Amino acid sequence: MKWTYKTPGIPDELFIRGKVPMTKEEVRAVTLSKLRLEEHSTMIDVGAGTGSIAIEAAHICTKGRVIAIERNIEGIELIKANSEKFEVDLKIIHGKASEKLKELDSFDRVMIGGSGGELEKIINICYDKLKENGICVINCITIETLYEAIENLKKNGFCDIDVISVNIARGKALGRYTLMEGLNPIYIISGIKNKGRQ
Repeated sequence: MKWTYKTPGIPDELFIRGKVPMTKEEVRAVTLSKLRLEEHSTMIDVGAGTGSIAIEAAHICTKGRVIAIERNIEGIELIKANSEKFEVDLKIIHGKASEKLKELDSFDRVMIGGSGGELEKIINICYDKLKENGICVINCITIETLYEAIENLKKNGFCDIDVISVNIARGKALGRYTLMEGLNPIYIISGIKNKGRQ
């Protein structure tokens, strides 16, 4: 199916799902806004899961390139299935991000959704590989990972570090009433590589 809208936020239920975690549509929309993608951007999705963010990015980077890295084989299969369903061209890489990132050329944007416990190493590599004014965005759910992300962005020299907490509640029908049901809070951290401002 083609996603014909210009705005991000493909409904969750349209994706082929498995046991692999997926970034919810509202969080995806905010994450994409922080990435500041352009049609010629090369964007890397680290820990791509079902491929939801990579697929949304591919709708924006129509003259660029989107690469999804995932270490879970079920995730790889889901990314392939979803990219076919939404008719987008992704480069899909199976393996550990800390190893696979080293094999890539420079890129404009990177989104880190999963790190396999190697966040510091991944941020280090991403700083080296990002072009000047490139943007790194990290999504996490724990306070410990939030702290680690901020500290490592600072240590590597990222500028304009931005931290937000996203709390989403969705309406759920309960008889003739609507109950607001909360999703897990998500932290979204971003930073810009700008050597001229260090």
